[in-house]
Amino acid sequence: MGVMFYLLFVVKLGKIMKYIIALSFVLALVSGCKSTEKLTPVSQIKPGVAKEDTLANAKLISDAKAGLENVFGSKIKDSELLKFVIQQPVGEAGSRSWREMWIVKTPEDTTQYMMTFTESGLGAADFEIKPMEGDRNSKTCPSNIAKFPVGETTSDHVVSCMGKPQHEDYNPDGRFVYLYETEGNTILTYLFGKDKKLIKIVGYENSGN
Repeated sequence: MGVMFYLLFVVKLGKIMKYIIALSFVLALVSGCKSTEKLTPVSQIKPGVAKEDTLANAKLISDAKAGLENVFGSKIKDSELLKFVIQQPVGEAGSRSWREMWIVKTPEDTTQYMMTFTESGLGAADFEIKPMEGDRNSKTCPSNIAKFPVGETTSDHVVSCMGKPQHEDYNPDGRFVYLYETEGNTILTYLFGKDKKLIKIVGYENSGN
């Protein structure tokens, strides 16, 4: 009787252990799936993985391009825009995310933007646009943002270095102003002529009123 009870106990214990091992394996698989639902940091993208292409459909390309033109500060020709996929989609269908690098290449300058797309259901997606930090800090952008060369710098160049201004004001005579709020409690205004060339830069202290 004692031997029979021992054998039954061993069999049941073996089944329990198999169940625990199987459950642990399933949990490991689930954990592994969850770890891929979010995009890895941009700093971890390996060099050479970019592929000239886009995963966006025609409607998303049109919407993203319109948003990019707002950041860039002017219209962008199709021939001036290059698209590269740098991170493949992760997540489930309808909520996947991926990254692309869109490059605006004009005769005057080349500017790179990080485009992060996130599906908001089937057939729709949101996007985020960020100028590449390396591009902002390139030799074409001054180390002092109040030292853009007057008479040479264009409004497009300022936007490529600093991003979209917090405020824009346009005069009937064609002149216009870009306003930027800086971290040093200072507001910088950039005045441009109708030819889009920089006329002067004026700084104001942000009083908060």
